[in-house]
Amino acid sequence: MLKLKEILIGVRYKTDSDISDLTVNRITNDSRRVAKGDLFIALRGYNIDGYEFIKIAIKKGARVIVSERDFKSPKDVIKVLVKDTRAASPLIAANFYGNPSKKMSIAGVTGTNGKTTITYIIENILKEAGKTSGVIGTINYRIGRRQFPSNNTTPGPLELQALFDRMRKHGVKYVVMEVSSHSLDQGRANGVLFDVGIFTNITKEHLDYHKTIKRYFSAKVKLFDKLKPGGVAVLNNDDPMVSGLKSRIKEKVLTYGLRHKSDVMACGIKLSVDSTFFTVKTPKGSIDLSTRLIGRHNVSNILASVAAAMALKIPLSIIKKGIELFSAVPGRLELVDEGQQFKVFVDYAHTEDALYNVLSLLREVVPDRNIITVFGCGGNRDSRKRPLMGNVACKFSDSVVVTSDNPRFEDPGAIISQIESGIRGAFSNYDVVEDRREAIDKALRMASKGDVVVIAGKGHEKYQIIKEDSMPFDDCVVARSVLKKII
Repeated sequence: MLKLKEILIGVRYKTDSDISDLTVNRITNDSRRVAKGDLFIALRGYNIDGYEFIKIAIKKGARVIVSERDFKSPKDVIKVLVKDTRAASPLIAANFYGNPSKKMSIAGVTGTNGKTTITYIIENILKEAGKTSGVIGTINYRIGRRQFPSNNTTPGPLELQALFDRMRKHGVKYVVMEVSSHSLDQGRANGVLFDVGIFTNITKEHLDYHKTIKRYFSAKVKLFDKLKPGGVAVLNNDDPMVSGLKSRIKEKVLTYGLRHKSDVMACGIKLSVDSTFFTVKTPKGSIDLSTRLIGRHNVSNILASVAAAMALKIPLSIIKKGIELFSAVPGRLELVDEGQQFKVFVDYAHTEDALYNVLSLLREVVPDRNIITVFGCGGNRDSRKRPLMGNVACKFSDSVVVTSDNPRFEDPGAIISQIESGIRGAFSNYDVVEDRREAIDKALRMASKGDVVVIAGKGHEKYQIIKEDSMPFDDCVVARSVLKKII
């Protein structure tokens, strides 16, 4: 239990009650989880307003209600009125859990692409450095060797602070987390101070939510308002919008890049379909690297990780070991090998830029072999990228199978038609197979010795979302099942 006045430190509020000695058992913004003695935040969300659930929370025993609007309540229920519940929630959560993030070193990664890969690489570097770490990201949340399912790339403020608290109690000293544009825009990461902030790149994504690239970019820039004094910003010098932030950031900046002179640079890059070799030049010296991660985009991800690890005071020798011992990220150019004579990769690429990175890489390293690509586009997401992704797929592949992804509440056929609008008449190297399982089967049966099959869009996901239903579907599992039948 904690005193309410301590939970409300830093929050502007009004109450008619004497709260000097009042204690609270737990905090929640979910009326279904309220128990006797809890504090319930009537959170104003984007689809649901918690104000409508105040009566339920009171009936279930809530002792304190935090709300933007006044309401009728029994005398034994304490009303705390605030201007903005979304702004108050992170402060309340951080106070309740004792501000655990202030007791750990935290690296946050934002950007359109590369976030997940970078968190995995930094995690492995920290492991080799003997540091106990936690990870918060798209695929899952991890505390040491323990893994937990993730509902959001960046959880809500109450869940986030509870997760930090759990990590701290398990001896975690370093946290690496993906920080999505949605979470920054909605203030989910407020109350968190970062030792390192990494910005990978910016391309057209999530415009269904942000509406414009400018607003999308502005949301991500908010990460650097949360740097601790003495914190370090790590910026991709190859992205003009990101590199332009250098003059605006008050704290120290480390740049990385492949094309432009940067603090952390790569040279002598040698790419193959199995591995990558290059030299990293840093202000602390150079290291030669051999990695099982393939592609120039992964070279960039590694450079970001090197810069972040340096900012966390990890020696270059440990950084080298952590990178070279790291093998793969689930669903990021993940190799599916059942002994077939051609390569099969499953990748999360679901934007024009990400698909370009994957396919242009493969075209570079296997110029004389066929590339067969299976992909679709998710429903109820930015529809403007659909024809662009179709164009990239057909341009860099010998054969393309256009299929369904997570259609959600949209008609899969209509989504495919929008993809086709970017390729119809310009390309003829594609087929349409709406059923994703059948599309994967068709692509794998088309492949010959030495060819490369890319199954793009879903990566690590283990479900297919159709309307309200989330049904089991794993591209890797489906691909293995087909391969076992045909080889």
